Amino acid sequence: LEEQRALRATLINDRATADNEVAEARERQRLRRELEKERYANAAVRGEVLSLRGQRRTIDNDLAENMPGAPRPTEQKRPPSSSALAKSTVTYASNVAKHEFVWEVQGLSWLEQQL
Repeated sequence: LEEQRALRATLINDRATADNEVAEARERQRLRRELEKERYANAAVRGEVLSLRGQRRTIDNDLAENMPGAPRPTEQKRPPSSSALAKSTVTYASNVAKHEFVWEVQGLSWLEQQL
């Protein structure tokens, strides 16, 4: 009988310890979710900063057209068009941001069916 009572006392202590461990685990999980929200918000702001800096570089390098307040570039005569195929290459290797971003693409209703 005494052995069973001692066992119950031990089990009650173990249950209290397990309850505390569960409460601590829930708090750690809550903190992880809060940290994720902060990281997401920071990534969004970081993306805005990078975009604005890209706009600034574009404007500074006179690559932006039709920007409000920007002088219109002088018209240059284009060479006569030919039937030959023109090739254009765009590189995205510079100014690569290595962060988590969330992108929203609008106006491409067909894209969802293609994926």
